[in-house]
Parts: sequence; structure tokens; C-alpha cells
Amino acid sequence: MKNIFRKTKFLALLLAFCLVTPAFAYTTGSINYREVMMNYSKAKAAQSEIEDRANELQRFLLDKEKDFKKIESPIQKKTFEEQTAKAFAQKQDAYQKFKLKKEKEIDDAIVAAIKTVAIENKVDSVVDARVMFFGAVDLTDKVIKKLNTGN
Repeated sequence: MKNIFRKTKFLALLLAFCLVTPAFAYTTGSINYREVMMNYSKAKAAQSEIEDRANELQRFLLDKEKDFKKIESPIQKKTFEEQTAKAFAQKQDAYQKFKLKKEKEIDDAIVAAIKTVAIENKVDSVVDARVMFFGAVDLTDKVIKKLNTGN
């Protein structure tokens, strides 16, 4: 009788453990960050703005090179070089700040979307798809949709 009671108690404990185990399940999600960047409309627009600013720097240098060729005096050339170098450094600094600001805005938006999608899908952690080949829930399309629709 004691033996049957122990077996029943053990089976009840085992059954209870099996029912509770799913509550402790840990879900990992993955996203393809490159795909998110390529399909996020604001990221494309920001990249275009960054490229436009970089092209402006190139045009500035080309224009200054043309102006430099017109100068005949060595003293004027030296002064022109110094002024141009100073102006270019300021423009380059402004470009770098602009680029970093835009990249941070895009990255912050992507991270916020990832967090929201992870919570909505009951995913505990999210990794880049390049880190995990299988065994993770792919959230890439949901993150892209969240970013582009703003929902």
C-alpha cells in the first residue's frame, strides 16, 4: 500500500512538473539587421541624406581646386590653402556630426521596434540572425512592418 502511494505521489509530482515546465520556456528571436536596414524607408532616406552631404564635401573640394588654379601669387596660394583647409575641417566636422545623429536615430528606432515586436510575440531575447543559424523565431519581417507602418 505504501509503495502504491509513493508511486502515485511521484507520478503526481512528475505530472505537475511537466505542466509547469512550459511556463519556464525561454524563447529566442532573431532578426536580419541588414535586411531591416535595406527595407526600412527612413533608413534609406537617411542614407541618401548622408550621401548627399558627402557629395557636397566633394563638390566643395572640386570648386576650391578650380579656384586655387586661378591664383598666381604663392602668398595668396598659401593663404587660400589655409582658409580652405579650415573651412573644409569645419564642413567635415559638421558632416560627421550629422552622420552620427542620423545613424543613431535609425538605430534607436530599430531597437525600439525590435523590443516592441519581441514583447508582442512573447520573445525573451533577440539576436542577429548571423549569430544563430536555427532555433530562433525570425522576427525580421515583423520588425520591418512595424518600422514602416509605425504601428
